[in-house]
Amino acid sequence: MVAAEKAMIRTALDGQAVYEPMGRGQEWVIRDEKVAKDEGQAAAVRHVLESKDFVTSIRGPAGTGKTTMAKEAVEAIEALSGRSVLMFAPSSSAVGVLQKEGFAKSDTFKQLEISDFVQDAARGQVLWIDEAGFLSVKQMRWLGEFAERNGCRVILAGDTRQHHGVERGDALRIMERAAAVAQAALSKIFRQQDPALRAAMYDLSADCAGARKIEKTQAGFDKLDKFGAIREMEDNHERMHAIAQTHLAAIKEGKSSLIVSPTHQDARAVAGVVRQAMRAEGLLTGDDQIVTRLQRLNLTESQRRDAINYELGQVVEFHCKVKSVSRDGAKGKPFRSGEHWTVVRRQSGAVVVRKDGQEKLLPLTQAGKFELYRQEQLALAVGDQVRVTKNFTAGGQRYSNNSLHKVAGIDGDRISLEDGGTINGGMFHVDQGVVVTSHASQGKTVDQVIASVPVSAFAQANEAQFYVSMSRARQAMHLFTDSKAALREAVCRPSDRLSPYELSGANEEEQERTQPDLQAGARRKEKEMKAAVERYAKELDAHRRAVLRQDWDKSRGQEPDRGMER
Repeated sequence: MVAAEKAMIRTALDGQAVYEPMGRGQEWVIRDEKVAKDEGQAAAVRHVLESKDFVTSIRGPAGTGKTTMAKEAVEAIEALSGRSVLMFAPSSSAVGVLQKEGFAKSDTFKQLEISDFVQDAARGQVLWIDEAGFLSVKQMRWLGEFAERNGCRVILAGDTRQHHGVERGDALRIMERAAAVAQAALSKIFRQQDPALRAAMYDLSADCAGARKIEKTQAGFDKLDKFGAIREMEDNHERMHAIAQTHLAAIKEGKSSLIVSPTHQDARAVAGVVRQAMRAEGLLTGDDQIVTRLQRLNLTESQRRDAINYELGQVVEFHCKVKSVSRDGAKGKPFRSGEHWTVVRRQSGAVVVRKDGQEKLLPLTQAGKFELYRQEQLALAVGDQVRVTKNFTAGGQRYSNNSLHKVAGIDGDRISLEDGGTINGGMFHVDQGVVVTSHASQGKTVDQVIASVPVSAFAQANEAQFYVSMSRARQAMHLFTDSKAALREAVCRPSDRLSPYELSGANEEEQERTQPDLQAGARRKEKEMKAAVERYAKELDAHRRAVLRQDWDKSRGQEPDRGMER
């Protein structure tokens, strides 16, 4: 892994100041009035046009107008250089946002990796990678090699303070800290309309590390608390009821509202209470219909090759054609892309699957060509919101992972959506979308955001989770917790993952600067966080027991024991 990171950095360093300026040295008069008036955005456009580097970078925190600036920069590059700018993003949902903003020549980064057609179109052009903070080291190294081999230039746009990708290696952050890319930084935040909320976002998005970053996160937290955005409610039911009422109040006013939680468990619990409130207000109509959803098990390819990991009732979904063998060893019709086969049993180290009454042996050696899911039940009604959990096409319409859709009707194995789309199949790649995780919320903008962060969800709370959740909102922010003091410590935990390059001492100056903060500091904060959670959990339990004791004494006609009050 260290070799891959070094190669990625070397490719970028070797390409510094060796190309002609992106704009070929020509003047460009900025046409967008908003960009022209903002010094930071105008400077970012000039940075791109004047860059002589193979790879250049633009950093912009949430809400700084990266898309507006990108429109101007793309228009300028294409007009001055004669090259096309092709936009790519790590997720289909991010591509959807780009296309809505007018970037017709945009696609997923995966398509650039695998599609001969897309690669042919990309040769000799400028490759603009949006949300570049999601790229892994493996992906960034491939991008550098492809671009260098095919005469391309690369622009990376993103914010490394937000969530990173699942695959190992936070490539953009590593390159920034190794000074492998010259960077223009957008700093003026436009999204938050209230000055107090905007000031808090400046703190949370600060480009710093270690002790300084903790100070800035605490400052942002305190500003939100002073503004009244953070509310402490010890009673779990009271907290979720308040979330539901705050959400419905915004909907009634015609505003967009998004509820965010660090964990799926808390998200589902809050969603249940919100749905009850929606039904009481007539926002959900008709009886709940139970549909079957598929939950990916996230097994590695190696694990999927082992029959021991399969259980009765699990579902295998193929994503390409695979040859099949019947139970008696005879060749049969191949498994086809998109087919669902249900696991019926294991036998002699093999797995038997069934579809429409036909049984076959699952080709475990081809585990890279299928995924394994478990079946779960999901209650839906007209008016519900669902979240897509996998990229797929249905009825000629493309659905992107983490996109949100309103349910217009449910009929057996068909879900009709308000946008006119229909999802068929009976086993759906959807989940409840009333409450989402911060990962699913990244890239979205709404009028109001509501964050639910109880002590039970603190394991997933950190700097990035807090920043991403709160920065979605334009007008209003609300955060509900059962321990404000413990939450203040939890959201200061770093979300950065130290790379082998950083740990190996390959960049000794950077390691010397960051190692005490990021390693020792992370261990210290982890220990402090655990102690704080335990301390506040005990205090909450003691307080609740005292309340129950007082209620019991009152029911028996006795004076409560004042010594138990806090």
